[in-house]
Amino acid sequence: MLTRDLSNEAYHASSAISKSGLDLIARSPAHFAFRAPSAPSRAMEMGTAIHTALLEPDRYASEYVTVDCEDRRASAYKEAVKVHGSERVLTRAESDKIGGMSASVQGNPHAQALLKHDFAATEVSILTVDPETGVNVKCRFDLLAGNKALDLKKTQDVRPDAFAKSVANYRYMVQAAFYTDVYRWETGMELEAFGFLVVEEEMPHASAIYVLDDDAIQYGRKLYRRDLNRYADCLNANEWPSVDQTPQILSLDRKSTRLNSSHRC
Repeated sequence: MLTRDLSNEAYHASSAISKSGLDLIARSPAHFAFRAPSAPSRAMEMGTAIHTALLEPDRYASEYVTVDCEDRRASAYKEAVKVHGSERVLTRAESDKIGGMSASVQGNPHAQALLKHDFAATEVSILTVDPETGVNVKCRFDLLAGNKALDLKKTQDVRPDAFAKSVANYRYMVQAAFYTDVYRWETGMELEAFGFLVVEEEMPHASAIYVLDDDAIQYGRKLYRRDLNRYADCLNANEWPSVDQTPQILSLDRKSTRLNSSHRC
């Protein structure tokens, strides 16, 4: 199923495995199966607001409220939250940050070409079946523009070397490969490209678009296939092991330690 009619709440309520679930499986199946439920943090609420502002500006303008205060402890902010909910109320500083990020994206002609594409669609969900294991999988595209996909990421440093570290740390190569393949499984078509629209959170809110090369996609595919197969095995056996408890030898990279040569035994 490919649809725009699935709410964010309904998407997350689905039992199908997602990329974030595969990230937990990579840590250990127990971290996935026994994860603690968590309420949305302010960072998560801000992430949703940023996505809405950049990808659905009309909805952002109609649904979000800015209170002219700098502190969420202010009485005016608390009163607005009672009416609109904390996820829809922003302080002046939060609103200004989102406005700056939006202006940056509006000034990026490559991003605008995709956002204003004749067939652009935001928040597109796919729920389908992995043809190899038969397990249910899901993904949610920030933007589909024809047969091109774009995923929005906020970051501290938009430069290529810095974002490459984020790709490795947050397994964005797994996302690109997994989303590309899930799209093909459901539609029978290939994505022409899966890009990341990256925007800095702080001024001047620089933005850029990155597309991972074939080697990165192949590596991401290898990782998600390993994790998806392990998930299928655990699901079938109803066994969710934790990390390896065998005692191990650990070595430290000298670059990661600081040794003071002036102190000797």
